[in-house]
Amino acid sequence: MALLWLSALIPPAGTGAQARLAEDVRLFSDYAGPYKVLERSDLSRYDNGRYTGHVYREVRALINPEPSAAGKVYQGNFFILEETLRDMQRSARAVDDVIPVRFELFYDGRIKIDDDRGFPAMRGFPAFPAERVQPGDRWTAAGERAADPLNTGAYVRFPIIAEYIYRGQELYKEIPVYHITAKYAVRFTAAKSQLQPRDSFTGLQGTHDVDIMLRVSDGLPLMMRDNVDETYTWADGSTVRFRGFTLSFGEGVLPPDQPSMAASLRDVLDGGSGGNSGGSAVPPAGRGRVVPPDAGPGGSPPGADRAGNGPGSSAASPGMGGSGAGGNDIEVNATSGGVKLTVKNLRFAPDSAELLPEERGRLDLLARALQATGGKTFLVEGHTASIGRPSNEMTLSIERAKHIVNEMVNRGIPADRFIYKGWGGTRPAGDNSSEAGRGLNRRVEITILE
Repeated sequence: MALLWLSALIPPAGTGAQARLAEDVRLFSDYAGPYKVLERSDLSRYDNGRYTGHVYREVRALINPEPSAAGKVYQGNFFILEETLRDMQRSARAVDDVIPVRFELFYDGRIKIDDDRGFPAMRGFPAFPAERVQPGDRWTAAGERAADPLNTGAYVRFPIIAEYIYRGQELYKEIPVYHITAKYAVRFTAAKSQLQPRDSFTGLQGTHDVDIMLRVSDGLPLMMRDNVDETYTWADGSTVRFRGFTLSFGEGVLPPDQPSMAASLRDVLDGGSGGNSGGSAVPPAGRGRVVPPDAGPGGSPPGADRAGNGPGSSAASPGMGGSGAGGNDIEVNATSGGVKLTVKNLRFAPDSAELLPEERGRLDLLARALQATGGKTFLVEGHTASIGRPSNEMTLSIERAKHIVNEMVNRGIPADRFIYKGWGGTRPAGDNSSEAGRGLNRRVEITILE
């Protein structure tokens, strides 16, 4: 139910950059930088009319806009997350899915989404009139929504018509904002839709009451509260109802200087200071890659485990591009999703997420590099070679990603700065038919998200 606002970043057709919500205030056209959304849904669930539990879901989006001839192009990632509070303590967040997005918004109001997987879920909402408005003014606008209530990947798209009222200016967290309210009802049946995927719901009825806060200075959306009451129906007559609310928070972010950040991280990994760590002190770390005494050719001892990164399960990789001269098998690269550190040749106990003691120095070094980024958020992704059961590889990759997070937390980095995901052997970097290729596939990647 991600209620992303980016479809409102393009002024209505025919208004150019002069779409206004109040006199002499332009709507959205002043803000053109990277954009971050945090959405939290707090819902009660009812199956066939009976209360069955509480649903807590979190969606994050990091989106970068680029101008195009007819509008703007946006690309980035959506992160679908599990609960973020366990035993009332902040914890690292397990990622259910990472969904890459790329879409173009045109000045005439159209949206074109490459490889549409249901995100952004709201298209053309909220929408604003071309003319200036005063408190109490009303307007209606059509939009579209994508819904996947049980997170099966079988989303459905359907049209909506929303009614808006401009309430005037007020303060939100001491920031001047425009306050808008919106209402829309949902009446969907599969018989009227050509977009109905197999095994998805066949009917939907519900209502939404939404409060929207837009920053006066540049029209950046800061907060939206959507009060939800929806009932989904399946072909067999079963129903699922959700009641509650979704809070969405928007924040503009400064474009990162990826080359400078990557250079600073390489400096830390090669034994330099890399600037202010911004965190707790870390014990000194060894720069070289530790090779056990019984190492075979290329620095790899026999006995790789069956599911991925066993002790010495991958060959040495000298001269890693971007990792510097330290020989620590940590590669640094600037990517479209952020600066990425790829940690190769990690030695785990066989069929386990436990790292061998000789990795302690390299973990210290990695923690020092992450601390040098200040208060950034990190996505930790685990990968294995594909040589066993895919389900076992997936489980092990998640456990190992979480173990790396725990090691970083033990070295002074706050747990709530991490999200993590395992991919098993589904994203190979090399050929699984060779030991060298399997060694490339057995890795952990850490992306600096902001």
